Amino acid sequence: MITFSVITIVWNDRVGATRTMQSVFSQTYPHYEVIVQDGASTDGTSEMLRSFGDWIDDLVIEEDDGIYDAMNRALARATGDYLIFMNAADYFLKPDVLERVAQMIDPEKDDIFVGQALSAETGRVHQYRKPHEFWAGSTTDHQATFIRRELMQELKYSTEYDIAGDLHFFTRARKRGASFRYEPIAIAKKPFAVGASSGFVDRVRDRLTMLEEAWGKEYPVREKITNEMATHLSRVFDLDANNFRDKSVEELLLIYEDWQDRLSAASALSKP
Repeated sequence: MITFSVITIVWNDRVGATRTMQSVFSQTYPHYEVIVQDGASTDGTSEMLRSFGDWIDDLVIEEDDGIYDAMNRALARATGDYLIFMNAADYFLKPDVLERVAQMIDPEKDDIFVGQALSAETGRVHQYRKPHEFWAGSTTDHQATFIRRELMQELKYSTEYDIAGDLHFFTRARKRGASFRYEPIAIAKKPFAVGASSGFVDRVRDRLTMLEEAWGKEYPVREKITNEMATHLSRVFDLDANNFRDKSVEELLLIYEDWQDRLSAASALSKP
């Protein structure tokens, strides 16, 4: 019998956390625990969570030092065989998700079991990199991934990253030989639109050095990310891609910042 720890991190999102909890409590598979870490919300979220009583197995309300610190605090209390993060506003797609995953996971072989996440905006599966391109970025969605508890508690998350702490964990897990299993099973639905316009550039800033250090000697990390950054700039600002030929990724980031400043200044001048 496989047991799960479902962990939710929340701060000031009463509506989103309610939706998440409803999807967790509706699971038909009985062998799971619910762990919630609330960063001392001030909008009524804490009171809402308390109202669930024993439905939440472990609720801690306290200030933290950011999302990865909050995740570390919560995962330290997990006791399930596998854990999954289902943060506020994310939710299990169907009531039988845990039941189906329990039937598929092989505890003798699978350290990390990867399913699929659907976009709340489009209803379609969100596409990540193919598994063989792990060296260039994310191949997994956090809310669709089940991680062996002992592995997660040992490695934890690094709090030095703003948005790439999950990729950093998966990179370290892969470097030490953890097994990844990918299956086309829909696990969760979540919003992707928030921050999407700047998300790619933020990810480049947060991930480039980490990926180069981990995989740069074996794979063309810098070349691939530089080409993707150039393509992104060309598309976002409607510029000729030839303008970026022979530019380093650092130069491309500076160009991005310059064009962002120009657009902000133009927008400010156009306001009455």
